[in-house]
Amino acid sequence: MKRCSSVFGVLLALLVAGLVVAPPAGATPQGCGDLSNGQLCITGPVPTPGTYTVSYWRHISGEITVRLGHQIKIERTGRIAQTTWLGKKKTQNGSAKLSRFVDLDGEGCIRGIMSHGGETFVSKWRC
Repeated sequence: MKRCSSVFGVLLALLVAGLVVAPPAGATPQGCGDLSNGQLCITGPVPTPGTYTVSYWRHISGEITVRLGHQIKIERTGRIAQTTWLGKKKTQNGSAKLSRFVDLDGEGCIRGIMSHGGETFVSKWRC
């Protein structure tokens, strides 16, 4: 009985700790930006060289063609050093993504960009 109480106590402590450190259910993932009809993200080995992926997930029905790319800024100056368009992609099942090797040095930050319908959208910076 005492062992059962100990196990219960440990499980209860873990549950409480998980509730304290868990992000809110609607929290935006790192490197993503919430748009009115979807989410634009960039993933990769920040801040080192490697393959980076720009992804767009559409929350509403219907397929569209989007232009995806990324921007790099110098962290110490805040100046955008480069804008690169990776290409156009039609969403499939509401999702589109393109990847490319980026030679990002330790001083650079990167964010995803998307163009559709004459408007440009951005994700959050990753540094």
